[in-house]
Amino acid sequence: MPSSPAIQSLMARHHAIASRFYAPSREAYIGTALFYADNPDMKAFHNAYHPRMVAFLGEAIHTYAHSHL
Repeated sequence: MPSSPAIQSLMARHHAIASRFYAPSREAYIGTALFYADNPDMKAFHNAYHPRMVAFLGEAIHTYAHSHL
């Protein structure tokens, strides 16, 4: 479940990695999820792990952003 504490802990790590390159606002971090969904190469990369990975990440990023940013 994207909102579970375990997944949100992973999203905190994901956000920390993104923060090494820029200071993502809530909107910018949610934009990362949109980029994963809209960019064919990023979508294929992530969905290679699981066919719904991009959708799952989108929900997890959205939850994290609204809870922590």
